[in-house]
Amino acid sequence: MRNEGKVGSWYRSGARASWSALLLAVATASGCGGGTEGSGEYAWLQLGEGGERIARAITHEVLCPVLAVDGQTVPMQVRAKPSPPAFPVLTCEATIPPGATSASIAGGDLPLPRDVTERFAVIGDTGCRIEEGHATQDCNDPDAWPFAGLAQVVAELVSWFTGEPRRGDFSSLAQSIAELDPDLIVHVGDYLYRESPCPEGDAGCAGSPYGYTWDTIEADFFAPAAPLFSAAPLVLTRGNHESCSRAGAVWFRFLDTRPIEPECADYTQPYAVDVGGLPFVVFDSSAASDTSVDPTQVQHYSEQFERVRNIAGSRSFLVTHRPMWVFGHAGEQDGQEVLFIDNETLQAASDNELPAGIQMVLSGHVHLFQLLGFDIARPPQLVVGNSGTDLDPAVTTPLAGLEMAGATVAVGDTLDEFGFATLEAQGAGWHLTWRDMEGGFLGTCTVAQGQVTCP
Repeated sequence: MRNEGKVGSWYRSGARASWSALLLAVATASGCGGGTEGSGEYAWLQLGEGGERIARAITHEVLCPVLAVDGQTVPMQVRAKPSPPAFPVLTCEATIPPGATSASIAGGDLPLPRDVTERFAVIGDTGCRIEEGHATQDCNDPDAWPFAGLAQVVAELVSWFTGEPRRGDFSSLAQSIAELDPDLIVHVGDYLYRESPCPEGDAGCAGSPYGYTWDTIEADFFAPAAPLFSAAPLVLTRGNHESCSRAGAVWFRFLDTRPIEPECADYTQPYAVDVGGLPFVVFDSSAASDTSVDPTQVQHYSEQFERVRNIAGSRSFLVTHRPMWVFGHAGEQDGQEVLFIDNETLQAASDNELPAGIQMVLSGHVHLFQLLGFDIARPPQLVVGNSGTDLDPAVTTPLAGLEMAGATVAVGDTLDEFGFATLEAQGAGWHLTWRDMEGGFLGTCTVAQGQVTCP
């Protein structure tokens, strides 16, 4: 067991144990409080275009921390200088060579990608909602805003999938992170939700920061997500809460993989990330309208989908915050549920056709879990928007048999419960499990060659 110093107060430990013991331990972990008191010092490994290994660090110090790669010191470059009062921290980065076998920042190990990616976790829409016009989420209550507990559960659960020996006392999972690196964690966007002041007299969010600042993104993402940083490499997607009219400056300063530009960009180009032989195509849909189909946007995204066709490989996952296809609850009329269909802008731009190599679309945005498989040659849509932000109303209409964008839903499932998803390679396809806050099974399906099979 080792202390990770400035890059986090988390520890890695554990030993082989039964699945039931794991669930008991992670249940304890998720119930240990919000865990959002920030340290102001963070380091993580993020994957960029072509699988570029990007080491990032945030510090209150005046100089970037020390990055060691295979025992050799590598200078980190300044990505963004402090800009008080909104951004009083220094953001640093460096590229880790593909052949490197170890990397650390300030003595804390960074989890490098494995040679083969066989299992990964998907989370999305994680921030705590304090927004005028919406019900205020109780950010101080770990049951009402469970992202901190979920992050720790994900870190432990994904590492458990490796089935490799672990060191230490497995029962201490509530205070530990996996000793061995899991394969990957994918975040499908929307990190910052504390956009308005906590209402006066509301104890549930009293003392919370708000606005598009460092204090807010630390409270909403960096502090609760700390266990993930030492558990696995990250693939991060931009959400509509990170659009230029909202937290765009936060996104480009801390989380975007490309060189930072002087001006915020509403649109960025898709790029492919190869992670252990598994391609992920990251598609920025943060600006795509949900409420109307703008011909200018359709033209723009049509060009981006053409790029997707050029860069998508076989067995690719398309990662985009707004779902290509999803049903949501829009109220009731004459005693019947009314559903909305999203995202018609992306549907028009793509003509509802994706390259044959895309085996699944991974998204968030709608705050629930949903899986759609179709009766035609169209990749299934997985929506994981239920990892912390206040949940949307449940969809109660059976989804199988409904029409969606020129196809019929052959298999459809939806849940309005906090959780996340895991995918494990299974032959030519994937074993998908959606899980609750304790890592327990909420459901499972197999996805192979565009077909979804659920027991």
